Parts: sequence; structure tokens; C-alpha cells
Amino acid sequence: MSKYSDFRSDTVSKPTARMYDAMQKARLGDDAHGDDPTTQELERHFQNLFGKEAALFFPSGTMANQAAVAAHTVPGEEIIVDDSSHIFQLEGGGLSRIAGVQTRTLASSRGQLDFGHLAQAMRGISVHMPRTGLICSEQSHLLSGGTILPIDYLQELHAFGLNRGVPIHLDGARLFNVQVETELPFSDYGDVCDSLMISLSKGLSCPVGAILLGDGAFIERARRVRKWMGGSLHQAGVLAACGLVALDEMPQRLALDNALCRQLGGMVLGLQGARMAQETIDTNILFLEITQPDLDAPMVEAALADCGVLALALGDRLLRFVTHRHLSSSDVERAGSSLNSILNA
Repeated sequence: MSKYSDFRSDTVSKPTARMYDAMQKARLGDDAHGDDPTTQELERHFQNLFGKEAALFFPSGTMANQAAVAAHTVPGEEIIVDDSSHIFQLEGGGLSRIAGVQTRTLASSRGQLDFGHLAQAMRGISVHMPRTGLICSEQSHLLSGGTILPIDYLQELHAFGLNRGVPIHLDGARLFNVQVETELPFSDYGDVCDSLMISLSKGLSCPVGAILLGDGAFIERARRVRKWMGGSLHQAGVLAACGLVALDEMPQRLALDNALCRQLGGMVLGLQGARMAQETIDTNILFLEITQPDLDAPMVEAALADCGVLALALGDRLLRFVTHRHLSSSDVERAGSSLNSILNA
């Protein structure tokens, strides 16, 4: 087939025409020396949008998350994460390798930790135990199907951390997909965490990039960690220019991405041999559980590809679909009808 309907991830989204133009025309310096004007402009935009003191451009969200942990902690400390979080499950074991921390994992309900369990998990002051140095959260919560964590939960989590002197890091890789649904000011999300990461290369459709936000001292520590990790770029403005365009032209698109995912969810509700593996479709992510006994997720993934539809098998039974700006209602119809044919062959 000449054209695939690619639901594997929103990271497959390509730069817009305006982004390509902005890359060619970007004013450049050397960000490693702190004088790339386009990168600085992007960082200021995010500072103002989220009400944080400082911001730092990174090549990727994973690098920004890992630098945040290292900047908040010292080696040998413990961080608390939910056991299905991206920062724990899908970042290559970087927490132990880069920050030198150990993790204490807690089960969550759609990304939300139980505060009683969280209180029990906090370490007391003892030479025999690691200090609890950080609590991490995620918005939207990927492995729950792009679930939106309520703002009152995030406010309570931040208050919990403040009361115990433990910072909160928010992995906000797809926070823009969340905001278009909640319509809350971005500054409300800046207020409920000590540091925040935003990915530019998912629904915002930039080729690469992420922004890490926090107070000035934290960002200076993160800048040093970024250097350790090889993320101190030179003419970074070529990439940062895409972020400036994304802030202008992409947020309004994200409501459609979320709506397309709900359209796909409606099409699979009546399918025999598969069911939704999440309670709701809040944003642009849908997990299907393959229940047809003669098929598994990799088999369905391969059959879909033969029909011109790309999805992502995660293990034996789960199949993931993510909507983004290169997909339309006709792509959703194609995916739904292909699934129906495969499952009922």
C-alpha cells in the first residue's frame, strides 16, 4: 500500500510546513554557551505559560525526565513512582543508571496513588534506610490509556509533598492533550509540581524536543546533568524554532486527535474478539485487549499492517492505537473495519 494509517504513536507525526520554514529561518547562536536566541525564546514562552521560574530545552522527553530525577536527588536516595509509569517502565532503566536512585513502586488506580499507601511508603530518617527524595506522577497516564489525572488529585499530591519536604516531578509528555479537554490554565499544572516535563515531539508534532520546567536552582542543576548526558546542543534553535510554531498552530488540533480516538473506541465497542482495556478514552490513546483465542496481539498487528493500518502490540494481548494530526476520520474507519474483518475471519 502506498499510504498507511499509522496509529503506532503520535511520535510518528512530522513537522508542519511552517516548522520546516521556521527551521530554515531560525536565528541561531550556541546554546551550549547560552546564547542561542531561538532556544531562549522557546524557554521563555514555556516559563510564562506554566508560571515557572526557568525552563530548559532537551532533545527528548526521556532525557528531560531522567535529568529531572538526577537534579532533584543524590545517588542512593529513593524515589516513589507508580508501577506502570513511563519513567519506570519505558525509559530503559535510566533511574538507576543515570541518577543512581532506587525506586519504590506503588500500584495506582489510573495513575493515581493511594495516599494511605503513599504515606506508608515514605522513609523515616535513619542511617539504615535511603531517604525519600522525590515522588513522580504522569499526566496523561500512558499505560492507563491516556487517562487524565484530576487537578484536585494533583493538588493534594503536591500538598502531600510540601508537607513532607519531598518534591513532585510531573511527567507531562502529553499534557497539551489533557489541557484541551480540561480547559484549565496551563499555570494550574505548573502550580501542582516542583518540576514538569513537556514533550514537543508527540501531538505537538515537532521532530524532536522537550522542555523541562522548575525553579532557577533546579534548572541549573538539570543543565549540568544535561551536559553529562550529551544533551548540551549548539545551534539548538533549528529545533527550538519548531516548538515556537507548535505553540501557535498545534494546540487547537489536539481536540480533534482526542475526538478521533473516541471515534475509534466507539467502533471497537461491538467487536467480537477484542475489548477496550481501559475504562474511558480521555485523550488520544486506546488500548485493546485481544480476546479471540485463536489470535494474539502480534498476529493482529501483522494482519492490520497487511490492510494498511499500523498499530503497536505490547505483549501477547494488548494492542495500542494513538491518534495524531496525520490521521482523519477515514483512517479511523479503515482501522475499525480492518479489525472487524481480522477478528471475524
